[in-house]
Amino acid sequence: MKISEFAICTGLSKDTIRYYEKINLLQPEIKNNHREYNEHHIEIISTILKLKQSGFLLQEIKMLFQWTDNTDQNHQLSKVEIDNLLQLKRLFQNKYEQMVQKEKEIIQIKQVLTRANSKLEQLLEKNDM
Repeated sequence: MKISEFAICTGLSKDTIRYYEKINLLQPEIKNNHREYNEHHIEIISTILKLKQSGFLLQEIKMLFQWTDNTDQNHQLSKVEIDNLLQLKRLFQNKYEQMVQKEKEIIQIKQVLTRANSKLEQLLEKNDM
């Protein structure tokens, strides 16, 4: 599919899609000087959007994609690569802990809203006599 259709499918602007390409988060095929997108690219955008909603920065998402796409389980890592991986691991553990905290906060908010709704229902029932 062309960029116009891809923009509609993903809900992103063409400029945003081009920016994701510029920073190498997205690499469509180029055919006859036109970008070609497919279902795989839609999945990538979906993942990017979910990670962004979870508090990840685009640079962090890019690092995650680079390490997951370019890992060879049999490759012996250098000291620099190990240090980078440890830094990345700490970053993702921190993000995970932030999400767990947000989840707890959402549960608390839901409880408050449920109690408020219950009280409102009781008031409405009393006044419907």
